[in-house]
Formats: sequence, C-alpha cells, structure tokens
Amino acid sequence: MFPATSTEGTIAFRMIHEPSGKPIKYLKGIETERGFEEVPEEEIIKGYEHTKGHHVLIKPEELDELKLEAKHTIDMARFVDIDQIDSRYFEKPYYLLPDGDSADEGYVVLRDALAKSKKMAIGQLIMHGREHLVGITAHKMGLMLVILRYQDELRKSEPYFDKIDPKIDASAVKLAVDLIQQESGKFEPQKMPNEYARAIHELVQAKIEQRAPEVEIETEKRETPKVVNIMDALKKSMQARGQTKVRDAVRGRMGKKPASKKAVRTSKSAKPTINGARRSVH
Repeated sequence: MFPATSTEGTIAFRMIHEPSGKPIKYLKGIETERGFEEVPEEEIIKGYEHTKGHHVLIKPEELDELKLEAKHTIDMARFVDIDQIDSRYFEKPYYLLPDGDSADEGYVVLRDALAKSKKMAIGQLIMHGREHLVGITAHKMGLMLVILRYQDELRKSEPYFDKIDPKIDASAVKLAVDLIQQESGKFEPQKMPNEYARAIHELVQAKIEQRAPEVEIETEKRETPKVVNIMDALKKSMQARGQTKVRDAVRGRMGKKPASKKAVRTSKSAKPTINGARRSVH
C-alpha cells in the first residue's frame, strides 16, 4: 500500500511568541494545590471519562493485549456498485500493489474484473493495530484501496436539513437544470489550482527574501452579499451565458479565412486596403 495523496503543497505553521520569536511549547501537566505542574511522559496513561471528573484508566499493556494481529491479506466480503456508496464513507486512498511477482496474475485478473463489472470490493484490513473498513477498485493500470468510514462514524443529516423549506418554484428548478447542463463538462482539477496555497507559499518566500509578495492580498473587508431572488439570479446567469456564446461565435466567424475568392462578396464601390495599398476586389 502506498499513499495516493501528498502533503507537499501544504505549509505547516507553528505558534510563535512574537516578542521573542521563539516557538510555543505545549506542556503536559496537572493542576495541583500549588498550581500547574508538569509531569514526565512515563507517568501518562490513557483514560476514559465515564462520568464528570471520573475516568477509567487503561494501561498500555492492556491495549496491547487487545490488538489484533496484522494480516497481509484483505478478506473481500462483498462486491457492490460504486455509485451505491455514500460519498461520506470515503476517507483516504492508497495505491495497492501485488505482493511479489507470483501475485501478478491474480492481481491483473481482479483489476480487469472490477473494471468490467464497475464494482468495488468491500472488506476489512488490520493496520497499525486498528481494523479498517476498505474498498478496492480498478484504477488505470492497477488497483486502488480506499479507507472507508464505519457507519457509526457518520452523523445523521436530518437534524441539519429537516428545517429547510421544501416549497420550491418548479420553473426555477428547470432553469437551474438548463444552466447546469450548459456548464457541464469533464472533471479537470488541473484547471482549478489551489490559489490560496500558492499565495501562502509566495508570502512565506517573500518574507524569507525580505521583499514584497508578488500576489494580491485583499485588505478591504467584503460587504455581506445581498439576498437576491433566485429566479432573477438564474435568468441573469443564463443571459450572461448566452451573450458569451454569441460573442465567442462572432469571434470565431471573424477569425475564419475565406476558403476561396468566390466566397468573398463586396460591392463595386468597396476598395479594401491591404497592407496600406488600395486594391479592388473583382
């Protein structure tokens, strides 16, 4: 298993004491009658607060006894349609490779079978002393394993959405669907780079080099957007989209060269100028 994601583009900040420029330390300690007292690492164990202020203490060796033996195989319990899995279950992707040359044939057979059936193999994997729910799918020339969340890790959505007013204007939905269809296309993440991360990198580099950053930094506070009528907003979007299409079409026609002289029509009085010289077109 190899991670399919990278954190190279992420800058990790530390908390710094501004007057001294020194990093902030987070000390582990307890509150006593004399105040806060730092405690050594070897005296710290895990605990679960079952009632306010009361904890069940768990020693490291007790946890070790519960850890299941890590396996080098994944038991695939079921195959399901990929589009049937709620996107909330997906957590982290890995590239999955065969364990040695002898496993190549079975690996390729599973890859091709999953690709043709458009299925995801669901199973469980023990990793780092923890059991994970996983899904395996075909990905280009290999297999991809995705760590899935267990059902009890997800919150129910009803408390968040049940107060939303279900009354809607059917014509607004139709207009929104038309706009979505007009703006639909392929998923091209390379055309949507992380501009904020790029700006952070530039800001940090500029400070290191003691120069002004070569990015625009917004200093003015944005006004709270006004509430607008959804139908008006959709109509304006459709009109703007239509104007853009017409403009692009006109530019396209203007940019095309005539296929032959027969396709050029001018009046007898027309005297076009080419490279500064007057010439008549017959």
